[in-house]
Amino acid sequence: MIYTKKYIITGAPGTGKTTLINALAKEYPCLPEISRKVIISEQERGGNGMPWEDLHKFTALVYQASIAELDLNPHALFTDRSVLDLIAYLQVAGKPILPALERFPYHDRFHKKILFAPTWPSIYHQDEQRPQAFDYCLELEKALETNYIKKGFTIVKLPQDTVATRVNFIYTFVKT
Repeated sequence: MIYTKKYIITGAPGTGKTTLINALAKEYPCLPEISRKVIISEQERGGNGMPWEDLHKFTALVYQASIAELDLNPHALFTDRSVLDLIAYLQVAGKPILPALERFPYHDRFHKKILFAPTWPSIYHQDEQRPQAFDYCLELEKALETNYIKKGFTIVKLPQDTVATRVNFIYTFVKT
């Protein structure tokens, strides 16, 4: 199967990634965030596969669902996060990294330059799927940046501005 390399849009929770993906989806094929889908599914069925309950179960569920989404959507251009984000979550929690995450062929599936949504206090809010405190998001942001750089990605920071400005920034970014 031939895959279109995807642009990763990543960052800590509450940085506007999903809003941005939804706006981009009007023009480009996109993969939505898998983590939120997994959390909602676990909550609806009374499961514990959430990052704040059973992080290893959550990681396995997100990994499996992410691989399935990548395979089902080979031509998507943007993805809300990647499985590399799971490494950062595990590190922040002091948990061992799953070997599949270390072995994953990131550069076969994703562009080398990633779009990073910085932590932004004025838009952050907690909800049922995002109960993490803002300080946790700052810690996760550092782990995300460190891991993407370690895996050979170049980080391009998104402006802390309106959705329209961010979309225009990405349109320009993709064309260069």
